[in-house]
Amino acid sequence: MKIEQKMLFPGDQRYTLAVPMGDPDQKPVPLILALHFAGHGIPYYGRLLLEELVVPALRDLGALIVAPDCTASSWCDPQSEADVLDLLDFVLAHYAVNAEKILVTGYSMGGNGTWYLAARHPDRFSAAVVMSGWPPEGVARINWKVPLYVIHSQDDEFIPLEPTRFTVNSLLERGAEVEFRILEGITHFDMYRYIEPLKSVIPWIDSLWQGRA
Repeated sequence: MKIEQKMLFPGDQRYTLAVPMGDPDQKPVPLILALHFAGHGIPYYGRLLLEELVVPALRDLGALIVAPDCTASSWCDPQSEADVLDLLDFVLAHYAVNAEKILVTGYSMGGNGTWYLAARHPDRFSAAVVMSGWPPEGVARINWKVPLYVIHSQDDEFIPLEPTRFTVNSLLERGAEVEFRILEGITHFDMYRYIEPLKSVIPWIDSLWQGRA
């Protein structure tokens, strides 16, 4: 994959793209929105998540992967939410992307953002994968619509498992389409150890996207 760092004007939205190699005239490809963890906010901070986790795990999907930099204190902030949606609109308008195959995923703060965006904008995404992300307040009580896969370690010392387990069980009781995988022996800062668990989600994603031209 080819890695590119770009900026969207207006708004100074920095983002990193991982572009699948192949015939430029090929049919539209899936799109993955990858939301980074919290940190110092250096320019193109999203590239870290993209290169260290999402590309190694999901490259076989042949998707265009976009990893924006968060423009506020969290992905749940109205400003960053608006900027992400603007970026999605831009990517859909300028790249050969299949709008029926859009996945949102993220780790830690990015997992929290995945919960948030998938809950608020179910029309935008056909799948969501949360990794070690805390569910926003009230998510367990909503009419969840986006097929969801949640991965969380029981040994995460920074983001406890129980709020995630409670939310997943509540959504399942309400009939939501949710898969839940609990990992063992992985701390919050062992993000690279999520590569294989995330890669194992590919068949689930493929099953959701089957038949979507």
